Amino acid sequence: MKKIIILLIYLSLVITLQAQGVVEVCFNGETVEVSVPDDVQGVTWTTSGAHVIITSSTTTTEYTYALSGKSDDGSLVLNGSYKLTLELRGLQLTNASGGAAIDIECGKRIAVVLSDGSNNSLSDAPQGAQKAAFYFKGHPEFKGSGTLNVTGRLKHAIAAKEYIELKKTTGHINILGAVGDGIHCGKGKPDGENNFFLMNGGTVDIAGVGDDGIDTDDYGAIRINGGALAVNVGDGVTALKADSIVSITGGVVSLSVDGDGSEGVCAHHSVEVSGGELSIVVTGNGSKAILGKKAAVGATVVNGGYVSITGGKTQLYVLGAGMSDGNGGFIPCAGIVADNDISMSGGEVTILSLGKETVPILANDDFSSEGCNLSIERTPWQVDFLDCPYDMTLYVVVEADGCRLDDYANKAVGAFMDEKCVGYGVFDTNDFGIIRVWSHDTGAHALSFKVYDYETLMEYEAVADHEISFASMAHDGTPGHPVVLGYQSHGLLGDVNLDGDVNVTDVMLMVDYILQHATDHFYLPNADLDGSGDVNVTDVMLVVAIVLGDN
Repeated sequence: MKKIIILLIYLSLVITLQAQGVVEVCFNGETVEVSVPDDVQGVTWTTSGAHVIITSSTTTTEYTYALSGKSDDGSLVLNGSYKLTLELRGLQLTNASGGAAIDIECGKRIAVVLSDGSNNSLSDAPQGAQKAAFYFKGHPEFKGSGTLNVTGRLKHAIAAKEYIELKKTTGHINILGAVGDGIHCGKGKPDGENNFFLMNGGTVDIAGVGDDGIDTDDYGAIRINGGALAVNVGDGVTALKADSIVSITGGVVSLSVDGDGSEGVCAHHSVEVSGGELSIVVTGNGSKAILGKKAAVGATVVNGGYVSITGGKTQLYVLGAGMSDGNGGFIPCAGIVADNDISMSGGEVTILSLGKETVPILANDDFSSEGCNLSIERTPWQVDFLDCPYDMTLYVVVEADGCRLDDYANKAVGAFMDEKCVGYGVFDTNDFGIIRVWSHDTGAHALSFKVYDYETLMEYEAVADHEISFASMAHDGTPGHPVVLGYQSHGLLGDVNLDGDVNVTDVMLMVDYILQHATDHFYLPNADLDGSGDVNVTDVMLVVAIVLGDN
């Protein structure tokens, strides 16, 4: 009995202590109720409908403000000069009148607790002067396993003047949409990293933003050490953008760059990947998966532009086309681009680069990959495979002019269905390669094949040693007995422009070549018809004879 009494007394004390220092703010439609316990000193408030302004004068005690309830036109502004705890206990709050849904004007540390099991939603109005739907003058630190949904209808969804931190215990934060950035960290200081986004845990999903997914201005950094982060961005913006450093040491980061002229990760000093899993899918034209950008003189961070990968697993899918730079130039869709050095000394890096207007890696200065498990798969054709539920596997080898290829470093092999590329070859071994073919349906479509040579920039039709039609979940060939794809690299003798025909144009090109005039699309092996090792008048006469039909 004594043990039970002691336990009851203990629980009573715990409940009493927990209740101390907690200001209850409950929204109820068009009204809001504020309850301040006796032990809370120096807290005053005013209300207008469901809009409440709370002011705290304490400089010594950290109070907790517990928010709950629902209002379609309400808000909270909290003024003060000391750190505090903000606990969301199932809050559904929209500010329809103008202003942030929650505006914390305390310039100190704000502990934001997403209560276990709670579902919270915040949204601001499309008018007003607010910086975000959920704004902090200081630096918020999120924790708690609940869920937070935020929509920024005027500018950002979540913004802080200083840093934002997500603890390991953080639950789920959804940015459902924003006119500006999904998450924004404001002004930092040049003499210290006071401005950053730090993610040690939790799950963050960002979509529907008009600007960057996560942006840290003025010496700001983005540091991902754990958790799961997914960002989707559109035209001309960046999923993860930092004025100084983007660092990924752990967690799972998935970025989708659908817009034109956009980036997955961009840092004005350096992008540093040392752990975790980073996956970036780039489908926007002229966009980049990773960009180390050297900022202009006068910017907050200068002399940067580096990319460093020392660990972790990085997968880049470069699937867009190129685009004009507006000045007569051309911007390719790229995997990794750096204004200075690109260094890969560890980890696994896989880059899939599809299309003639894509570039896997582009470094302005040095590029090194010693110590990194680097795999680059490249084809000159766009491959439609993202939404194809059906596939088959082909084991193949390639013969050029009757000789088996033993080096595929500068070759691309593609499978085609109805003139669309539906698969590409992966040759990790000299013995055989694998082509995975994708399809939208299970129909038995006939397959054809092409080989592209990146050295000569020539494309060749390849013929399989037997007819092959698509069959879902099937395979053709085996590692021991692969399908043989053969092509003729020289084409037709006399066809020097490789248009598939021998005609007067070929004669004119050969004459220009002999006279040492500049010629475009001139394939030299097809010009030496007599096999003398030189192109001369005899070869021209032989081509003329072919054009005239003289065998």
